[in-house]
Amino acid sequence: MRSLILAVCMLLSVSSRSIAEQPACKTIPWERIEGINASDFKSDFLARVAAILEKVPSYGRCTESVAACLRKKQHYATAGRLARDILMLVISQAEEEKIVKWVDARRRMAHPEKLHSINIEGLTPLGNKAAKVTIVEFSDFQCPYCAKIWPMLEEIARERKDKVRLFFKQFPIKGHPRALAASKACVAADKFGKFWDYCGKLFESQRDLSDKKFIELAEQCGIDKTKFTEEMNQTAVLNRIADEKMEGLRIRIQGTPTIFINGKEVILEPTVSMIKDRIQEELDILAGKD
Repeated sequence: MRSLILAVCMLLSVSSRSIAEQPACKTIPWERIEGINASDFKSDFLARVAAILEKVPSYGRCTESVAACLRKKQHYATAGRLARDILMLVISQAEEEKIVKWVDARRRMAHPEKLHSINIEGLTPLGNKAAKVTIVEFSDFQCPYCAKIWPMLEEIARERKDKVRLFFKQFPIKGHPRALAASKACVAADKFGKFWDYCGKLFESQRDLSDKKFIELAEQCGIDKTKFTEEMNQTAVLNRIADEKMEGLRIRIQGTPTIFINGKEVILEPTVSMIKDRIQEELDILAGKD
């Protein structure tokens, strides 16, 4: 019996030693990282990536190192997602400190200390009203970056309309002289069922946000100009804008655009790939697959 135990111990020791002695890149199951083909990279590059994956902690259902989570029999989507990000960051020659900060920012987006409760009652969403992922954007019609974000979010919402619903909130900046007037025009259009069509046109016409342009765009959307002008001047329109702006201030919005996905603020640059990735991450979390 004693000899059997010694034999087992020796076998385990040899096995552990053989794993430890493998090149770092060989200990990572690269095939579990979506969109990555390890054969496209040199072994010394993969070794550098592997060394970082062994040190950086994952989050979600597996909180060991990214590498350790990848090696587990059970699939953890977060580990694969982070491994892909880390590899791409190494390609961009990012320092390890920046990579660690990036991963931490991703963790804080997916699992923030505080979820924001944003009032969407009575608002017109783009997408499935019962969708599991809710995107809310606070925006300003004179903000150049907002004009770039609008079509991107709209396209994503239409593309993932079964899974996503998009809401738009007014946050006119005081330093933008025509932002409030544009918000009034946008909200007025909602009365006629033209919110998404009309408000998108405001961004397209960002260089001309005159009263004359507001009427022109209303007519393009098939809205009677007299009724539209009357609606723009309603107290209820101004009150809605004030309420949305105050809500944004309450949750400490610093500027526009500010985007929330299921009440979690997007704190990294909101690129197409980032927003799509966060949507999938939320679906993974809800399904217990993160």
